Amino acid sequence: MSRLGIISDTHGDARGWGEARSVWGEVEAILHAGDVLYHGPRNPLPEAYGPKALAGAMNESPVPLFIARGNCDAPVDQNMLRWPLLSPLVPLWWEGKFILLSHGENFTEVREMALHSGASLVITGHTHVASVQREESTIFLNPGSASLPKGRDPASAALLDSREIVIFTLQGDILHREPW
Repeated sequence: MSRLGIISDTHGDARGWGEARSVWGEVEAILHAGDVLYHGPRNPLPEAYGPKALAGAMNESPVPLFIARGNCDAPVDQNMLRWPLLSPLVPLWWEGKFILLSHGENFTEVREMALHSGASLVITGHTHVASVQREESTIFLNPGSASLPKGRDPASAALLDSREIVIFTLQGDILHREPW
């Protein structure tokens, strides 16, 4: 069965990346909703802050990595990453379904585009709060933050397969499960 690993807001935390990779197991590709290497001026340093180590680990990914540029991602970050820091909105087709990947700092605009285009799934980050919501025929997924969670949930990531979306803690406990 084909599976996608989904992560956001790593903010230079190499440990969060590694823990998510361990929980995902084998995946076909990884979708990162932005804020990759830099912690940002309004955030504290993640406990395992190591942007160089995170870039090295991401560069060693044996599967394709798709990244939406976040508000804390700078052009200089691209020099550290083998994978392109793509545009603020990355369109993808997977398993015959249209997916939009965005950091989500302008969620209203992303939402309108998704509903207008008939996207099956929209993946955003930015809020650092994990959630899954349906609107019309579109599912809006935020995997939470792998480094600096906000709200009641701990650090998290998500996994998508042909049957369901699962948001999990970096220790593997399931936070949310949604049919896909």
